[in-house]
Amino acid sequence: MDASAPVWLGFGWWSLSSAVHWLSAALARRPRRMSVARHGPTDFSVVAPMNGAADASPIYIAALAELARAGVEVLICVADADDGAVAPTRALWPDAPILIGKGDTFNPKMNNVRKGLEAASREIVGLCDAGIVIGVDELCRAAAPLSDTMGLVLALKAGDAPGNFAAELERAYIDGHQARFLFAADRLGLAVASGGVTLLTRDTLQRIGNWRGFNRWIADDYSVVRSVRELGLRTCLGEAMVRLPLGPRDWPTVWRRQVRWARTRLRLPVWPLVLWEPVIGWAAAGAAGAAALMGAGAGAGVVVAGLFVHTAAWLAAEKWFMGGRGLEFGWRAAAAALAREALAPGLMVGALGSRAIYWRGTDFAGDWRSRGDGAAGKSV
Repeated sequence: MDASAPVWLGFGWWSLSSAVHWLSAALARRPRRMSVARHGPTDFSVVAPMNGAADASPIYIAALAELARAGVEVLICVADADDGAVAPTRALWPDAPILIGKGDTFNPKMNNVRKGLEAASREIVGLCDAGIVIGVDELCRAAAPLSDTMGLVLALKAGDAPGNFAAELERAYIDGHQARFLFAADRLGLAVASGGVTLLTRDTLQRIGNWRGFNRWIADDYSVVRSVRELGLRTCLGEAMVRLPLGPRDWPTVWRRQVRWARTRLRLPVWPLVLWEPVIGWAAAGAAGAAALMGAGAGAGVVVAGLFVHTAAWLAAEKWFMGGRGLEFGWRAAAAALAREALAPGLMVGALGSRAIYWRGTDFAGDWRSRGDGAAGKSV
């Protein structure tokens, strides 16, 4: 092999990775022009699942109560009457509308929210991830793109107020990585799915089989997007991002969550793109560039300077994206972004190491296509 071939391969790898990074930031950083809000609070049903006392945070309960006072139909869902979320919810909001009961499908989250989706009676139905803080104005603006041709809008969550470095790292995954690539793909017209707030009309919800439209694939967000698109309707990401207060997090929980999400994405048709993520990340691109410099005969000082420039440029692109979306990116966020990138190969190894996908202590990957449907819950 020509000695120059590895050098050009290394520079090509670095160039491609850097181009993807900057292009994704450029596509994702600028929100589209907001649609005019056409719905009021009384047009909405918001299904809010909880599981355990940690989900019933004061800020989350306060946000749901404020929505209800404004006229939104709020439907809090828990699986069991003795769930740890019930008591703190009642303490903060005595009249909270709590639905109790669970179905019997492969997906414990959908087993919980099924009753809420079936009970929703308003024109617009929103499924909200636990802990999401969304105000009345944000809710109305988020649903604005819904139309006869736009069947579903996803409002992505933005990690907020991290209480320690583990939480900062989780925010780096949620904001700097996932949101950047999702907004970029959405700008290119691709069908994308993620957690946050899922909004669709009640008519569309019924046309996809209500909760069944969320349960066709192992990931409920991907499933509902596919279900709506198969009706011939478009789906999109809303331009507003809703807050997810993080507070302090412990590192094992953050890591397990990222491994779970990676394993879930590997079970979806998008799995080839997932495998490419660590290959074109900061660490792999930097290693390729450094190897190319050494192969070209550069000294240690030049290689170190090259890695410094590579790192600075990588962080600059992420800061550029975050600034365009109104998200903070200080020194601690920069350190978390580099930690996220350095951990990318290990994350992929962990994701490929097992097919088990644990959520709240349940492995729902093993029989997700085979289990029957259970009964819906009841209101108490």
